[in-house]
Amino acid sequence: MDCKIVLADDHRIFREGLKSLLQTDPGLNVVGEAQSGIELLKLLKSVECDLAVVDIAMPEMDGLTALKEIKCRYPQIKVLILSMLNDYSHFLQAKTLGASGYLAKEDAGDDFIRAIDKIQKGKMYVSPSVMTLLAERQVHIMESEGTPSLEILTKREKQILGLITKGLSNKNIAAELTISIHTVENHRAHLLEKLNIKNTASLVKYAIGKGLI
Repeated sequence: MDCKIVLADDHRIFREGLKSLLQTDPGLNVVGEAQSGIELLKLLKSVECDLAVVDIAMPEMDGLTALKEIKCRYPQIKVLILSMLNDYSHFLQAKTLGASGYLAKEDAGDDFIRAIDKIQKGKMYVSPSVMTLLAERQVHIMESEGTPSLEILTKREKQILGLITKGLSNKNIAAELTISIHTVENHRAHLLEKLNIKNTASLVKYAIGKGLI
C-alpha cells in the first residue's frame, strides 16, 4: 500500500537523509516538505497526505503545536514526531496530542522505515532510546513507592518542587512565582524536611519517581 508522506524539519540536510531512506521502499512517497510548523499546515491544504513526519524543534511553530493543529484539522493524517529531546515530558505531550509515533533522531537511521511500517499497521511506535528512558522512569517509580506521598506537600511546595526539577535557581523561582528569595529558601528547606531528603539531586529523583515530570 502506498503511503504519501510530508517531511517537516528546518534542516534541509536532515530532510535529504530521510528522503534517501524512504527511497529504499517504492511504496513510500514524499509529496511535500516544510521547514516550519506554519509552512507545514499551509502545505497540508494543497497535498494529499497519509503521514506527516514532524520535528519538534522548528521555527515559527514547533512540532507539538503543529501536531495539535493537524489532529484538529486533519484527523485522518497520522503523525510521526521526530525529536532530539529524549525526555518523558515531550513524549507524553506528543502521545496525549495524538501522535502515532515518537522517533528520536539518533535512532532515525536504523528505525525510520520500521517506524512508518508500524504506524501504517495502526500501531504506536516508540523509539528504542525513548523506550529505555520510559523503562528507567518506571524503575524510579517502583523504587519510590516507599517514599512520602506528594499529598503531604502544599500546593505552593509542589509548584516549587516542579520548578526545582526544571533547574531553576532560588532567584528565578522567586521571580517566576512573584515571591521573595527568602520565602523560596524556606519552602525548599521544608521540602527537604518533609520528604526526608538531603539535597537537590535527590529532590529531582523523588519528583521523577512520583511522576511530577
